Amino acid sequence: MNNLPSAISHFSSLTARFVIRDALRHPLLSSINILSVALGVAVYLAIQITNYSANRSLAAGIDVVAGKANLEARGDIDDALFPKLQKVRGCSDATPILEKVVTLPDFRGEYLHLVGVDPLTNTDFRTFEIKELSGSNFDQWFSNPSSVAITRAFAEAHHLQRGSTVRVRVGEKIKTLSVEFLLDAKEADSHLAAMDIGWLQECSGETGKLSSVLFRLSDPLHPGPIISQLKDLLPPPVTVEAPQSRSSQVEKMVAGFQLNLTALSLASLMVGVFLIYNTVAASVVRRRAEIGILRSLGVSRRQIRLLFLGEASFYSFCGVALGIVLGVAIAPWCIGIIAKTISNLYVLTSIEHSFIPWHQVVVVTGFGLATGWIGAWMPANEGAGLPPLRALNLGLLIEKSQRFRPGTLVMSGAALLLAVVTAWFAGLQPAAGFLSAMLVLLSFSFLSPSLTYAVGWITSTCSFEFYLTRIAAQNLIRSLYRNSITSAALGSAVALSISVSVMIFSFRLTVDRWMDRRLVADIFITPADNEIAGFQNFIAPSFMQLLQTLPEVESVATYRELTVGLTRSSGPHPLGAPEQSEPAKNVVREVILGVTGESPRNTPDFVGGQDAAKSRAWQTVDHVIASEPLARKFSLRTGDLISIATPQGLHQFAIAGIFYDYTSDQGLLLIQRQNFARFWHDDRIHSASLYLKPGCSTEPLIDRIRLLYPGAEAYLIQSNRALRQLVGQIFDQTFQVTNLLRGIALFVAIIGIVLNLTVIIKEREREIAILRSIGGSAIQLLFLILTETFLLTVVAVSLGIGGGCALAIVLTDVINVAFFGWTIPVTFPWHDVLPTGILLIVTGLAAGLCPALAAARNSRMRILRSTA
Repeated sequence: MNNLPSAISHFSSLTARFVIRDALRHPLLSSINILSVALGVAVYLAIQITNYSANRSLAAGIDVVAGKANLEARGDIDDALFPKLQKVRGCSDATPILEKVVTLPDFRGEYLHLVGVDPLTNTDFRTFEIKELSGSNFDQWFSNPSSVAITRAFAEAHHLQRGSTVRVRVGEKIKTLSVEFLLDAKEADSHLAAMDIGWLQECSGETGKLSSVLFRLSDPLHPGPIISQLKDLLPPPVTVEAPQSRSSQVEKMVAGFQLNLTALSLASLMVGVFLIYNTVAASVVRRRAEIGILRSLGVSRRQIRLLFLGEASFYSFCGVALGIVLGVAIAPWCIGIIAKTISNLYVLTSIEHSFIPWHQVVVVTGFGLATGWIGAWMPANEGAGLPPLRALNLGLLIEKSQRFRPGTLVMSGAALLLAVVTAWFAGLQPAAGFLSAMLVLLSFSFLSPSLTYAVGWITSTCSFEFYLTRIAAQNLIRSLYRNSITSAALGSAVALSISVSVMIFSFRLTVDRWMDRRLVADIFITPADNEIAGFQNFIAPSFMQLLQTLPEVESVATYRELTVGLTRSSGPHPLGAPEQSEPAKNVVREVILGVTGESPRNTPDFVGGQDAAKSRAWQTVDHVIASEPLARKFSLRTGDLISIATPQGLHQFAIAGIFYDYTSDQGLLLIQRQNFARFWHDDRIHSASLYLKPGCSTEPLIDRIRLLYPGAEAYLIQSNRALRQLVGQIFDQTFQVTNLLRGIALFVAIIGIVLNLTVIIKEREREIAILRSIGGSAIQLLFLILTETFLLTVVAVSLGIGGGCALAIVLTDVINVAFFGWTIPVTFPWHDVLPTGILLIVTGLAAGLCPALAAARNSRMRILRSTA
């Protein structure tokens, strides 16, 4: 026992010399290996930082307004109801809130999220502090209708100070606000601003209206009776719930998008397993003499195994450390891209603070170290299992000839079968889709030995008199085990890249077809603020009158959106006007209701066809249509009954059809304007589409509209072509991070070729030296190695294209449907896939050029003497 500490100390010293000395002797290989792990760790951590920061920002945006409230009544509320709401039994405090997003004409692309508060009732609620709002300053808050409080960060970014003025666009009007106070709100978006609620009502033209009312309860643990009382006082469209519920709803909205990014970010780490394998395998080959000496001196197999696992741990640890630094460094870039995507697709946000999720740092450290241990285990066992005499006989470095083993084909088929089964379960548990995708990659990885053997055998058989080609093909088979690992690694990365390319191409083609069907108007008009704030501002009635009287205009289609409460009432119901029934008691979800005055030229594309019949049913009383994502979430079918909260109470509508829609994965209902008017006496609209008469030009008419209407600068007036270009830009922006992830995975895999060739060349040093000694030239040797590299890359690219096509089907038909609910017909862009394959083969040859040149320059006499 007394010798145990000494033994541990000696072994630790041996491990340090064994690992660090070798790393210093081969700095290029060490750097490549560390970088491969670091890239995988960096990408994963950057995505996790982005997701965590986005969730914190979204939650902070809600919490800073809701503050310390226990309940929130949210919707269009008449402020005349506020005194009654204050007196509800069980409510200890209540405060009114009005929210408005306004754009800043002097700062392009910027906005302020104005929150109207009552400082007399809001003090106990708010989590932000309005500096110097006390004593005599109260007079300034109440007496100055343009007084506003902004965050210090926003003031500094735009060089504003107390007393500065800020112009804001409210509808068609430009208002001037005076910066009189500063906000101090922890983690809040810098765009937050506060005004007196009365002045904001007047400034925004929403006198007598509230966005929400916040409540603090005497008994927060039992809110049920109070919610019932509040619902009795409030109109049905208004929802009453805890503010935390809204935070969780927003997080759920973006959860699928974030999970897909996380899954893609793991790809580089998966490829890193193969690279660690090649690195440790190379180390085993290079250090067989050391293994033989250590084994002869009494070092056990277990200790030899630990030495190589220690080497893998060293590279993994260095890679993890570097990856964490890189991940933190590239996270701000990812945050900027993801923030734009979330704002475009889900909810307006500005992610200005980067938060490191330390639990994910621990997770990625575990992933990185596990990557090293998993990849190193097999070659470490191989090195530990070498008998001392065989290890010292350096003339036996070449692998024995490998025979075709059908077992891997069976495993490939089994993995593919399991992928099909798990794909079916994705409808019940969406995460099963990722398991299906992993099994597809695994299936094609198991196919690697068979395909490698087949390519080598066919090339050898068909090479005829080209003996160098035959030798290269036979070498491919002789190193079948290691070559299969490399081709599987590169093939997996290629499959990921190809599958994402196919998915993006299919999605883009589907969206283009959808736009051809739905975006058929000649001119689209909406308030400019809506481009940032979403559908918040309305088109002025006077502007609508002008548009409808233009002689060039054949018809005008209108659109507006509002949030409504939706309850599933019953199953299938025959098409036709449904009968009235008792209102449903529980509203289960908020959904978007789109109100449209459809043009005959613009008809929805319905799932299952029968567009004409379903469109006619939609025109009838008490019918709506549901988008495909919404139908999947609620399991809705044509003919089902749903209850929608209207100002007149809950009312039943029948689903006239399910239509394809790619504007949002949250889904929406569409109702005809005449049906909407029966329950909502509100004719305001968010956007208008102009259909021109034949022969009329678009751009001249847009210029004339801007001249005819004095407030036209407050509107975004776009031609069909301009809107399509904008949709394309948003589409490309959405997939920027995805393209980065697949590029890194490919880069890491290309490194694998260099490592694999290094191992093979080291194994065959004696054979190469003999070839040079009997007259083989450096050019012939270079040709031999590059031919084997070419064959290896062909195998990998073939696996990648086949696996990528299969994986694309899983991404589009399984994962996409499970998380987003869209139907995307898979379309293979062969004009892009095949050139990509050729480019990868050329890249593989270029990657193999350096080790091939090094082998051609090696001293054959030194090698022959050392292996004699």
